[in-house]
Amino acid sequence: MNMDIFNSPQRDRLFQSMKMGWYNVCPIEEGTGIPLTDQEVPYALYHCRKVSPQMIKEIKQASELVGSVLMQAWSVIRTLDQETLLYYGFPKDSIKIVKYDPLPPFCMRLDWCWNEETGVKKVIETNPQTPSFWFECTEGNGKVAQHFGLKQPDFNAQTILSLTLNQHIQRAAECVKKPITNCRVAFTALNNAEDLGTMRWLSSHFHHKSAVFPLEFLRVKDGKYLFDYRTGQPIDILFIWYPVEWAIHDTDENGKKLWFALEQLVLEKKVVIVNFGSAFALQPKSIFALITDLGLDFFSPKDADIIFNYFPKTSLTASDLGNSYFAKPILGREGEGGFAVKSGEIILRSHSNDPWYTEQDYVYQELLEFPQVEIAGKSMTAVWGAWLYNDGNDKFVSGGVGMRVSEGQITDNISYWCPIGC
Repeated sequence: MNMDIFNSPQRDRLFQSMKMGWYNVCPIEEGTGIPLTDQEVPYALYHCRKVSPQMIKEIKQASELVGSVLMQAWSVIRTLDQETLLYYGFPKDSIKIVKYDPLPPFCMRLDWCWNEETGVKKVIETNPQTPSFWFECTEGNGKVAQHFGLKQPDFNAQTILSLTLNQHIQRAAECVKKPITNCRVAFTALNNAEDLGTMRWLSSHFHHKSAVFPLEFLRVKDGKYLFDYRTGQPIDILFIWYPVEWAIHDTDENGKKLWFALEQLVLEKKVVIVNFGSAFALQPKSIFALITDLGLDFFSPKDADIIFNYFPKTSLTASDLGNSYFAKPILGREGEGGFAVKSGEIILRSHSNDPWYTEQDYVYQELLEFPQVEIAGKSMTAVWGAWLYNDGNDKFVSGGVGMRVSEGQITDNISYWCPIGC
């Protein structure tokens, strides 16, 4: 294999010039939060795969169609009672914020099995609460494509992001009943190169003043307001990339749960958190099972066609899929705990199986054949990602598109970013 795509001075210079601090990644030591730099592995490939403009156009169009169904599903989820939401795997402590978050979802990344060779084009999951693979799809592809003498695959991805982000934060300002120029806006995430680096990049698309800081500096003051511990400044609007299913378990240094104080601030509109409870409504993998359970007759003929064409059959019961399916935790992330069954036998299992994931309830999805691409003389499995944004009228419009590849058949947190160009 030509190792230059993984490790070379040219590769370092390119991604450093892009200010992409996570072109290599390393695990974080549990407990200390210290990056284990001796275990660093490559993430961004020094390579640009040429794709057709028509394919990018088709993925974006299909993503918008899927988005229209998901927005309907969001409206349905908000009407469901607690018992039903618990059945579909929503944590009990998340239900109030899912139902009553005052701001609708802003954005998400769809993951696709887009196999032109076989004709299989199915969306496999939504990712509304992760900063992963955002810069890469929106700006990174274009920079790498230019470096390799190709055209950027999506000319308006950054424009769409900037426009919709500012529209949505303006809606948040209206919720707190303040002019946007008087709102204290903050962006926060876990303190690692990828998450916080992506937040810094995202904040550059906001047209007003804002703060960017690691999650550990976030505090609640006596149930009155949210603030930045370093400066003492209250926060009116927060863009946080941190999973709700983790936040509900967080405690302070005395072991007291922090969730209920934060939840109360949101419900009382003392702070508006962008893409929070409303986005989490679309995060569990079980929402695809809900769409299957609602049935095609529930939807308009147009949306029924979208579901038939682009949604894989999904169920909370393995037997509904027969003896071949892919299983994943309802609140799974980065391939953790996933496994594939064919003709009753497990044929693939994720290398990451943390009990946090494997002890959850599972969702079962029809087994799909993912495309294989040859890179540096080796066949790799490709998964496509496509971003969607709320256009201000609660309709999703498409943004950037990108490709992840893995040497195994399950895409996980050590999969590579393969830049694309046209």
